[in-house]
Amino acid sequence: MKIAAASLVMAIILLALPSAACGGEALQSERMVFVSSMDYNSDIYAMNPDGSAVTMLTNHNADDWQPDLSPDGRRVAFISNRDGNTEIYAADLDNSDAARLTNNDAGDWNPVWSPDGQRIAFLSDRDGNSEIYAVNADGTALTRLTHHDSDDLEPVWSPDGRRIAFVSIRDGDSEIYSVNADGSATTRLTHDAGAWDIAWSPDGQRIAFVSDRDGYDDIYAVNVDNSEITRLTKHNYRYWNPVWSPDGRRIAFVASPPGRHHGGGVSIYAMNADGSEITRLWGGSNPVWSPDGRRIAFTKYLSGYYGFAGKAEIYVMTAGGAGSPVEVTQLTDNDANDWIMAWKSAP
Repeated sequence: MKIAAASLVMAIILLALPSAACGGEALQSERMVFVSSMDYNSDIYAMNPDGSAVTMLTNHNADDWQPDLSPDGRRVAFISNRDGNTEIYAADLDNSDAARLTNNDAGDWNPVWSPDGQRIAFLSDRDGNSEIYAVNADGTALTRLTHHDSDDLEPVWSPDGRRIAFVSIRDGDSEIYSVNADGSATTRLTHDAGAWDIAWSPDGQRIAFVSDRDGYDDIYAVNVDNSEITRLTKHNYRYWNPVWSPDGRRIAFVASPPGRHHGGGVSIYAMNADGSEITRLWGGSNPVWSPDGRRIAFTKYLSGYYGFAGKAEIYVMTAGGAGSPVEVTQLTDNDANDWIMAWKSAP
């Protein structure tokens, strides 16, 4: 499959998005959440999608990271080691005190809000290995959802909140499974897939994932109902981090030429949900779609190094497509590292 850099007129517009491209009213009703080391340790911040109104949500000598915004955009769940080990916390976006939701000597991490905002799924090794748990948003009703000697990882809620997809090596290879939200009816969805980086489509019908089953790290999609797998990328590149657009019509992802994923050449691409019309958008990583699907926020390592050693800043770009030019805006500019994590509509 041909990957085109696309004959687009790409304009970098620093520090201010034109209202015609992004919609001034939309910007006022959306918030981004990101992690930054600008206060010398990892804390969680929020800002408007034009880079204004930066607010420090957590302020602690310990590290706070892995934030996930609630569906209504009012609360952020995150992990912190402020009490000696990693636990799940939640805070309102009005900069109120954080509430501790889990309390265990083992590690808890990777919090993910349910679509209705009532529960948070997360990972914990409190019972000896990585399993999936869920807790109410107020910290009550802790429930263990998976039970296996092998590690279960990457919990992702179905759009209707009834099931959670995850990755496990319980059958000898990294495969995709799903489990009901109450912990019942675990189902294996892939076979011999070597799957990771999973993402559930907005219509609940498919799960995108990365696999090296055909020799390269390519992006695939599995049909949740019949386990039919479709290969979406077919090129000698390394692909990862697929993210569905809100309408499910496109998938953004990160790719790099062979052997270059730890250096220059890491870029964000987008394609149609069937794998057609792959287009390079801009250099960067960690794409996050805007609520309306017209823009993509991302992290760019200004030193050109993909990893925590490089200086990272947050940018946003128009999502391109149909011959549209890609306009890129830098949102953060400081001596620290900033990593975009979530983008939701705000109340």
